[in-house]
Amino acid sequence: MMAPLFRSKWLWVYSIILLLDVIFTAQQLPVPRYVTKPLLTVVLAIFVLSERGYIKRSYLIFLLLALFFSFWGDVLLMFDHQHPTFFLGGLGSFLLAHVMYISFFLKIRYSNPPVPLCRYLWIFLHAAFLIGFIIYLMPVLGALKIPVIIYAITLSITVQSSLHAFHLSWQRAGAYCITGAVLFLISDSLIAVGKFMTPLPANGVLVMVTYGLAQWLLVTGAVLYFNPLLQKSHSSI
Repeated sequence: MMAPLFRSKWLWVYSIILLLDVIFTAQQLPVPRYVTKPLLTVVLAIFVLSERGYIKRSYLIFLLLALFFSFWGDVLLMFDHQHPTFFLGGLGSFLLAHVMYISFFLKIRYSNPPVPLCRYLWIFLHAAFLIGFIIYLMPVLGALKIPVIIYAITLSITVQSSLHAFHLSWQRAGAYCITGAVLFLISDSLIAVGKFMTPLPANGVLVMVTYGLAQWLLVTGAVLYFNPLLQKSHSSI
């Protein structure tokens, strides 16, 4: 299913870097991660630019800005153990990244006639999860209560905007983007549980696997949507 996307060498490079970062995380080696983790979004940005002939400039800017703010979020969160300011800075950077992803998906939705129908069941289920998770974390958030809630709502809108941007029956790129947005939600939920509650076994590895796949799917889905050559080869598999 994903074979056509791996015709780009940059996605192979991304996969290797993500694997290395997961290994470094599992081995608790923070120093090499100062290189591998920020490189992830850099390589994805290079991949997007290598396919820029297929993506309209008005869409391209939002996608690149999402990766730009994700880059700074990754960098700042690597130092969040040193001072709470780094955590807030990382949270703010990823919030802006999600605003860019939301803008990107909304542009697709309203330029993708007929406008995709609302999926009310999924809206309800997702809202129920969000409310329940916030209630679960509320007692331990302390001074970070407002920033975390704002971020959680923004991330939720990313999921909803990706869910309502595509006609899934014939636009398979939507499946990539939706899966990526959901994995982003899972990754950040694991971070929240690990920081404010009790981390799961191998929590760091789970966070990086879900986050790395999330960014990969969001970006490759976006490129697939705008790349008719990839769409053709993708649908023939």
